[in-house]
Amino acid sequence: MKLRNALVISLLLAAVVVFFVVKNTPFVKALLGNWDFVKSVDNERGSYYRLKVRLVYNGDLQSFDIVVACDVRQVNYMDGARTLEVGLTPTVFGRRMADGKAIVVRPPRACRGETTENGGVPVDLLPLIVVFDDAETLAFGTAYLTDDAFDSPLSSLKFDGASVESADKAAFDRFRSEQPNLVSRSSYHTASGPVAVKRFGTTAARIPMGIGCFGYARFRLTDAERQRAAELWPNNRPRYWLPSHPGGRDAFSPTFGELMMTDRLYDKPTASYNLLSQTEYGIADFGMPRRNPVEWSGHQRPVAPSYYPDIGGWQALPWPSDPEARALELLSNGPHVGASIDFRGGATRGFAYCRPMPETFPTGVEYPDPAQAPSVRYLNSPATNYVDGVVVSGERNSRPAAIVERDDFIFRQFLIGLSSTRGDV
Repeated sequence: MKLRNALVISLLLAAVVVFFVVKNTPFVKALLGNWDFVKSVDNERGSYYRLKVRLVYNGDLQSFDIVVACDVRQVNYMDGARTLEVGLTPTVFGRRMADGKAIVVRPPRACRGETTENGGVPVDLLPLIVVFDDAETLAFGTAYLTDDAFDSPLSSLKFDGASVESADKAAFDRFRSEQPNLVSRSSYHTASGPVAVKRFGTTAARIPMGIGCFGYARFRLTDAERQRAAELWPNNRPRYWLPSHPGGRDAFSPTFGELMMTDRLYDKPTASYNLLSQTEYGIADFGMPRRNPVEWSGHQRPVAPSYYPDIGGWQALPWPSDPEARALELLSNGPHVGASIDFRGGATRGFAYCRPMPETFPTGVEYPDPAQAPSVRYLNSPATNYVDGVVVSGERNSRPAAIVERDDFIFRQFLIGLSSTRGDV
């Protein structure tokens, strides 16, 4: 018996030694996400550019002249791979309006000398622009994503063009000294709620900034997709529904290069990757898509999708006057709402809602069992999804990737972020 125990202990000790030896190999470090796998970092190859934007807000001219610094960092890995991280400062620049709201501009990335004059930037550049309801908190904002938003009767903004020019460090320093940014570091870096509060301490804002802009893009189904939808449509014929058949979820996902159409009747079909690529998180780096894009650098640019805003867990407008109290109420008592598309029969085309989520708000209470935290219970409870207050039929999962409308249209979710990699304000 003693011999057997000794043998077991020896085997365990050998296993521990092998684990620590293997653990420190470059391959395993890479798999485990260990940053020791990084071989070197090349810093401070910065550049500068000037973004000019002309807007009219409620009849008043608002001209923005923003000088952006690019801090380019190249990360070299031990396997020979490398990544390029470009942080913009300011990533977002805000100004308070006379009515207590704020306009925030997210500059596109032009860190390699691209300008409007040299053709590196499209002449019809449209930066991502957000009107925040409260300049103090910057919690809830309405993003103007396309021409449809600026032309809408719901719009408080008119867009009169934008351009990018070259700049230098002196211009950047002058801009920083003469034009204070409404967006503070504490607000910008508190987008992740309690995690950021812990990281930045008491200097962090308790109300997270609405740095993620949520919505759904609506497309017409092709003939083949309509036939598939007719087969999968539940017998009670709900207006909005989720496919329940195991293969149904993939029935409306066109493969790379297949045709796809916006919900505007006058738009011609275009390749799916041209439209779907416009819903990626990093779209703000390149400027927003236009309704009638100008050909640029010899390439035909994609037509803007039909974007519609998603209120999400806040359920419906108006936004809460006390976001923190409302978030805690929702976390404690529900209901848990996943998607809540503010469609209004198509009247909100071109907009998205920039907002934190209720579960990102700190409760101020430590829970010995994390599973009992209100945010965890909230997220684990079934979620109901809505379009204009109409319940989406099907599984009660949070913010589904796609929602089918009758057998005619489909809504596809998107998230467009205001942040940039390693960016600051």
